[in-house]
Amino acid sequence: MEKKNSVIICSTLHEPEFRLKRSILSVIPFLKENLGPIIISCTKTTNVEVIAFLKESGFIVSIPEDSERISAYRDAIQTGLEYIEFADSQRIFYIDFDRLIHWITNYPNEFLESIEKVNSSELTHFGRTPKAFSSHPLTQKNTERIVNFLASQLLGFNETKDFISVCFSFTVQLADLILSKKYYTNMGFYAAFSVLLWNYADSKQYIEVEGLDWETPDRYQETIIKKGYERWLEIFQSSSEWNMRVSLVEDCIIELSKLYDLRKVAK
Repeated sequence: MEKKNSVIICSTLHEPEFRLKRSILSVIPFLKENLGPIIISCTKTTNVEVIAFLKESGFIVSIPEDSERISAYRDAIQTGLEYIEFADSQRIFYIDFDRLIHWITNYPNEFLESIEKVNSSELTHFGRTPKAFSSHPLTQKNTERIVNFLASQLLGFNETKDFISVCFSFTVQLADLILSKKYYTNMGFYAAFSVLLWNYADSKQYIEVEGLDWETPDRYQETIIKKGYERWLEIFQSSSEWNMRVSLVEDCIIELSKLYDLRKVAK
């Protein structure tokens, strides 16, 4: 087994407009040199031009049967399992595709160092450093920190860890675990996946990285140049964005309450 095939990258992409073409083109040589199969599960509303481009560029593209948010994540991991040849030594590495591009573009050495570490344990959870977390807008910081605090408390940490980063590598057995579970909400899996993986992994490690700083501005560079970053950020943090982020917190709390009897925890 080639070293670069020891990790199967599984990712999701929602790209109704082809905003990331230039960014993707810039990292393709790096990806081909350093990584094995890269699975991208594209949402049903991703532009057909995007899908055709990804396939022509050598990525393994899959499209889930329905438009539920969790379906793309399940589909990415399930497809990744099809490319596992050595279950004992290979790992599934999940990361959103736009985040993967951002990490490699801005912190390529850190990314390679991180990939080198994943085979030493069944689970490696990648969180954001305080600096990386602070780069996100208030719509995310003020909501995600609630989920991170609750998840960290439930898992027995004295300090809050970044469990809603949704970036981790894990074994085939752990992949089967999270795929087999029932989820009750639209977005609560963002917390449930991390908590389940941490609970069930016999060997695990938590690593914070700079490369998971805020990636969303990458796809809006033209608008940011025209309007200026502060004005664009003000518009981005709309009431609909706030509503979505609050709904995510609610879903995560509901999902975690299904994993833990919070009444007993409170006692």
